[in-house]
Amino acid sequence: MTEPLRLLSQPIVDRLAGEIDQNIERYRSGDFRDLAQQNGWAIESRLASWDPGIAAKLDPSGTPDAEVRNSMLVWHGLAGMTPALAREERLWTRLCHVECLEFARARWLHGKETAPNMVRIHFFANGTTGCRDDNAVGRLWWNAHVASLASPNDIELGLRRLLARANYRMQIIERANTGFREPLVRGIVRMLGSEQWLNIDDQAIVDFMIEVNKRSGSVVFEALDDAGIDDHLGRCLEFAKARKPRVETAAA
Repeated sequence: MTEPLRLLSQPIVDRLAGEIDQNIERYRSGDFRDLAQQNGWAIESRLASWDPGIAAKLDPSGTPDAEVRNSMLVWHGLAGMTPALAREERLWTRLCHVECLEFARARWLHGKETAPNMVRIHFFANGTTGCRDDNAVGRLWWNAHVASLASPNDIELGLRRLLARANYRMQIIERANTGFREPLVRGIVRMLGSEQWLNIDDQAIVDFMIEVNKRSGSVVFEALDDAGIDDHLGRCLEFAKARKPRVETAAA
């Protein structure tokens, strides 16, 4: 059964962000149910709805398989979502403080000395990068959104390639120059499925993306077919290999 997604008011977000230290025990082991009865905690979205049952199904283990499953759950479980709405801090902050609190806590809070900073990063969603890369739930939706652009016929396959290494996501999704250039992302994800050199070590994708960003600024990828994009990326790969040669043994 679905119900409207709920958002916090901006004053509530601001208050919570300013009171992390005072509320730290709520984050570590308690909840916000008493505060959630107050005005400003449950503004219903007119655009999006969701299945609240997905909250209990999210796996906090942080493994690549768990990240793929969680991303698919959030992608399919949130109906009517758009990239514009997915940049809304008030939405993701509500989910991390109420419906998905247990998941966010288990996934990201480990050790008392780091808890306040981890709360600030993963329970809130300040700016585009906060929503897309850091928020405990928001990043899952963005994973699947990018995978849907990169591999529209098989979103799960796209996710498995993007999330096979943490560094893949960081280098491909989080780079402003490539993360939302759909034809380019599709080509990179295709290459992840065929080019073993990129999986030799974590630095290989870094060296490759340096070349992609250096050599792609003036390329109109929307005017190229897949073969043209693959040819361009193949040249970038050759430059990356020449910059830092590696022995191709690790990705069997």
